[in-house]
Amino acid sequence: RQLYFVPLHVVVSFGAMRDADAARRADATSLRSSSKRAVEATLEKREKRRRRDDDKAQLAEGNATTTARARVNDDAETRRTIPGRSAASIAAQLGVALPFARGDGSTAATDDDVGACGVDAKTNAESSEEEWDDVDDERDYGAYVPDVEPEERVGLEDAPENAGRASGGGDASTTKKKKKSRRLSDDERRNLLETHHTHVMCLVARGRLVRAAASSEILRALVTSCAPRRLVDACTTATATVEVSALARLVDWFADATAPPIAIDGDDVLGAKKAVKDARWRRLAFRAAMHRASAGATGSACGIAARLASLWALRGRTEISEEECAALFAALCQGLGLMCRVVSSLEPVPVRASAAKLESMGVLHTPKPLPLETVRRREGLVRHWCEVLCARHDAESNDKGNARWVSVVPTTRASVDAPEIIFGNRKRGTTADATSSMPYVVAFYADSGARDVTRKYSAAFSQALHHRTPDWKWWEKITEHVERIHRDAIARDASPELRKVVETADATELFEMDVRSSKERVPGTMTEIKNHPLWVVERFLSRSQCIHPRHPVKGLIAGEPVFPRSCVKELKSAERWKSECRRRVIDTLMNSPVRKIHSRASQARVKALTRAREGWFMTQAEGSKEHLDSEEWRVSMSEHDDCPDDPQRIPGDIALYGEWQTEPWTPPAAVGGLVPKNDRGNVDLYGNALPPPGTVHVNLPRIAKTAKSMSIDYAPALVGFEYKAGGKTLPVFNGIVVCEEFKDDLLSKHEEAEETRRLAIEAKVYKEACLHWRLLLGAIWTRAALREEFQDGEVFQDPTARRIAAARAMHESDNHPTAPVAVEPLELGAAAYVEEL
Repeated sequence: RQLYFVPLHVVVSFGAMRDADAARRADATSLRSSSKRAVEATLEKREKRRRRDDDKAQLAEGNATTTARARVNDDAETRRTIPGRSAASIAAQLGVALPFARGDGSTAATDDDVGACGVDAKTNAESSEEEWDDVDDERDYGAYVPDVEPEERVGLEDAPENAGRASGGGDASTTKKKKKSRRLSDDERRNLLETHHTHVMCLVARGRLVRAAASSEILRALVTSCAPRRLVDACTTATATVEVSALARLVDWFADATAPPIAIDGDDVLGAKKAVKDARWRRLAFRAAMHRASAGATGSACGIAARLASLWALRGRTEISEEECAALFAALCQGLGLMCRVVSSLEPVPVRASAAKLESMGVLHTPKPLPLETVRRREGLVRHWCEVLCARHDAESNDKGNARWVSVVPTTRASVDAPEIIFGNRKRGTTADATSSMPYVVAFYADSGARDVTRKYSAAFSQALHHRTPDWKWWEKITEHVERIHRDAIARDASPELRKVVETADATELFEMDVRSSKERVPGTMTEIKNHPLWVVERFLSRSQCIHPRHPVKGLIAGEPVFPRSCVKELKSAERWKSECRRRVIDTLMNSPVRKIHSRASQARVKALTRAREGWFMTQAEGSKEHLDSEEWRVSMSEHDDCPDDPQRIPGDIALYGEWQTEPWTPPAAVGGLVPKNDRGNVDLYGNALPPPGTVHVNLPRIAKTAKSMSIDYAPALVGFEYKAGGKTLPVFNGIVVCEEFKDDLLSKHEEAEETRRLAIEAKVYKEACLHWRLLLGAIWTRAALREEFQDGEVFQDPTARRIAAARAMHESDNHPTAPVAVEPLELGAAAYVEEL
């Protein structure tokens, strides 16, 4: 309506504007369609690129960040190659100015100069001065895209799964829940400890076997014959010791002789073949000699010796292991008349390891089979070496002084008395594993003896004991046994001079190990010192232990003194000192025990009195918690006559004494064929006690019955006690104690009695078997007779009868193969049936 009042020039102007607007709208429509096509082309290329990247990711895991950056660069390159996508071209096409044009009115800015929203883009030099956060957003903010209809809109972002892979790829690993480590069950821990013990004993047996193989006479002669004359003269002595300087020259020569071959390009192959051909007859002759030497031998030590000899014949041309080099060097030293022992760092199944580690090693069984862990031995760790008995020779008297065991690594030059080479690059401190801690280091002698030298080589003995078995008494029994073998062999075979030198070296080594252990760090907390192998506080001792002497004090923890564990002494009763250790308490110190403890019966009385006393206090308190918690109220109420006695005031009924309060005691010997007995009529052999002088302990089944039938004096051997529920204690007897003069007659009589008993048992079993067969055949007879009588003329068909008939027919067919045999049911009466059976 208002248009009617508009002047003509305004109407003309409005018509022109409408025409221009229609033309502009047509241009915008064409621009919208071209932009839509460009967007679709871009999305299609992005989809192809995404598929290609997914295929590459399936073949090999790539870096997600690198892939995203490459994708952004490709998009930018695509934007520059597609016409009509830049903001400047679109503005020129529409005939409008950019929102943030330059101040001089220039609109010819390029994409490199104009950033998002039209602002001036910074150069690389300017952008490098600032730190930018990477944003995983691939949308095109530098391109102008006109509005489209809602149904025609196309999303420019990637699919959600792709965006998640691009933006959250780094967080996927952090969002995963950590797998909980499985804990070992009680049965698995028990089996693991038994496996650890078995493995340790096998390794000890292996070390003794290798050392025995190194003592082979042929092997010693073979290795010694190859040593230079000057070294033989320098190392040969009359007292089985050598100087360190001469030993160093011997080790250098041996390391060069057993060095592995080095492959060099252009070697003379023909020359090598000729050398092998020239030495072939020597190897064949030696193998024949070794075969003759080991023909009548038992065991596998001869086989190991033959293997070592063959390796020595091939030295320089083949690689020799560390253990074999140590055995060959021991054979060389023994051939030169020197005392040498092979030292090995045993690496058994770890007793302290996670379930996953044990499963990967194959120690624990798993529901699904897992690949066994590949054993990777770390470089720089020496596991087998030698120790040679060295001493300083005086030029005047030619006597030995300062005899000691010197370590030698036969595979390394200049390794004499260098423990740092043995330790190598093992870890130190609390992070050390079982291999680095060296929990078991054993030195093997030529006489099948051995000695535990762990304290000599481990960096921290307390850390080594952490990886040992918790049953330390088990390892002590093994070490005591092998050490006793060595001591007996030295006392039996060695000369007095050599025996003195070896005892001096062993005492020096023991002193060095004690000094090395005493220099370890003293723990600073109660948690560390509990069950510590070197240090102890008094609160962690048992009731049968005490500190004596109470010096030296190495430190304080929470005000409590720290003592060396060597100050811990065992306490025993007077009876146990006599029976187990053959020591008696001094008469003047009988009334001065170190401690008094309660027996099991006394402990039961103390517990009952404690319960009665607490019940009386609760009755008097009438439910008042303040009175029960008040110590003053308890003290005042304890003065009443009806209050039960304080159990803390009841003294123990077993007096304990220390070894310093005893003296050696010799039990009475057997006289006139009578065994000395205690008040209860038996002989105490509890623990490691020995029988009285002139008697012997015979531990055989039913031996007491035989001794009683021979009318000789004997006494049951008390070997321990068995503790039942409720505090009941029962004695355990095992064998008897008789006089030595009756031992042979008793054993022969017992053997005859056992043979008679065996024959009687066999006769009894035969008689019972005949009775059982009689019952069985009688039952069969009865069944057959009943069937024959009550079947009314029917053919008797019994499974057993059919089998008998079939067997008979088969037998006849074997005798007459051409004649056809017809198997018919066999009719038997009761008598004939049983007779056939």
